[in-house]
Amino acid sequence: MSRLSSLAVLALGSLAALAAPTPDNIALARKYAPQWRFHTSEIYWPSTVEYFLAGVKQTDGGGKVINGAVTTSNVDDAANQGSGLYLTTDINAGKVGFLRGQNPSTTATSVYTFIAPKDNGVVDLFYWLFTPFNEGKSVPLVGQVGDHVGDWERMTVRTVNGVATQVDYHAHGDTGSGTLPWSQIKKFDNDQRPVGYVARGSHGFWATAGTFTYVNAVVFQLQDVTSDGGVAWDTKDSLINLAYPESYSGNFDWLNYKGAWGNIGATNCWWYIFYNECQVVSGPGGPLRSDVLGAAKLASSPSKENMAGPLSQTLGTASTEATSSFTFYVDSVVYTFAAGSGYTQLAVKQTCTSTIQPTEEDAEPATSTKSAVTQFTKGQKFTVNPGACEDNSTVTSYVVGACADDTLTECAWGSSRALRAYSADTSVLGIQTATAIVVSDLDTWRW
Repeated sequence: MSRLSSLAVLALGSLAALAAPTPDNIALARKYAPQWRFHTSEIYWPSTVEYFLAGVKQTDGGGKVINGAVTTSNVDDAANQGSGLYLTTDINAGKVGFLRGQNPSTTATSVYTFIAPKDNGVVDLFYWLFTPFNEGKSVPLVGQVGDHVGDWERMTVRTVNGVATQVDYHAHGDTGSGTLPWSQIKKFDNDQRPVGYVARGSHGFWATAGTFTYVNAVVFQLQDVTSDGGVAWDTKDSLINLAYPESYSGNFDWLNYKGAWGNIGATNCWWYIFYNECQVVSGPGGPLRSDVLGAAKLASSPSKENMAGPLSQTLGTASTEATSSFTFYVDSVVYTFAAGSGYTQLAVKQTCTSTIQPTEEDAEPATSTKSAVTQFTKGQKFTVNPGACEDNSTVTSYVVGACADDTLTECAWGSSRALRAYSADTSVLGIQTATAIVVSDLDTWRW
C-alpha cells in the first residue's frame, strides 16, 4: 500500500483585495455547515465571544488587572494588541457558573466561520468552535491534567469549484482524525453536509464516535472520548461569516487580540519534567493563529536561504499506488526568482519516519529521506516522484526546492512542511498504523 497519497499542491498567487465574503461564498459556507455531535455527558458548552468576555478580566502575567470590563471592541486595546496578557476568571467558581457556556440545544450561540478563497477554484471553510472552558483529563495517581479557560477548536472543509473534496478534524494543537476524503466521512442532511464529533470536555474534533489517545506521555495517556446520542447541533443557522484574512474592526476587534484566551497556566506539578501541562494550563491563542493564517498568504520575495511561497495549498485524494507523488503549480514570483538564480530543477525531499517505536523510552523513531527532481519551466504543472518509504514507515514531512542541477548540491529550499494524515488509530476507518496513508500537508494547507 502507498505510504503517501497523491498530492496536488497549488500556489496561492496574489490575493484579491480583502473584502467581506461574497454572497456565493457565504452560500457555500451554509451548504457545508457541519453538524456537531456532543458527548452524552457533556457539561461545558460553546458560547459566543461576547458571553465569554463579560465573565473575565484582562490581566498581565503577574495577575495585575489591565482591563476590568473587557468587550469585543477593547480587548485588543493594550500595547501590542494584548500580546502577553491573559483573560482570567475564578476557575473554581466559574466551573459551576458561566464557564458552563451556552447549550446550543436551548440557547442561540455562534460558529465563527472563516472563508478563505484561493486560486484554482479552492475555497477553504474554517468552522471554529469556541467554548469558555476546556475540561482536562483525570489521570490515575496524578489527578486532573490540562484544565484551561477558553478553548478554540476547528473543523475545516475544503471545496474546489464549489464541491467539497475533504474535511479536516483538528484537536489539541495537531491531533484529531486528520484530513479525510469527502467520500469517507460521516454525513447528515441527505449526505450533503459533514458530521464532526466533539470530545467530551476538551472539544477536539474527531471523525467518529470512540476513544482516541492524543498524548502518550512517560507517566500517563490523555484520551478524547466522543459519542452518539448527545446534543446534535446543526450549525447552519449559527454561522458568523468572516473573510480570511481581513482587517478586523468594530465588534470584530477581538480578532486582533494577541494574548491568551484564558488564565495563566501552572508549572509546579511534579510531572512537569515529563509532560509540560499541570492541572491548569494557559489559555490558547485566538483563531488568527499563524498555522491557519498562512493558508491565505504567499511570501512575495523568496530567497536562497528560504524559498518561502512556492506552495500554499494541498489537495489530497487517497491512493494505493506504491509511490509518493507530488503535483505542483508554482507561482510566477517563485519561477522569476529561480530563473534569475540559474535554478533549472524543481526538487522534492521527503522525510520517512518509522512507525515502529524505539525500545528506549527517550529515543526518537528512525527517519530517512528520499529525493527526486524534475525540469523547472514556467507555467507548468510539475509531478515529482521521490518513491515510497520503506515498509513500516510513512512520510511525515517534505521540503521543496529550486536547484541548479539534479545533484541537489546547490538549492534554495522552502520550509519543511509537516503532513497531516489519516488517524493512526486502528478503530478509525480500519486504517493501520504501519500503512497510514498521508493525504494532506499541514504547513502548506495550514489546517
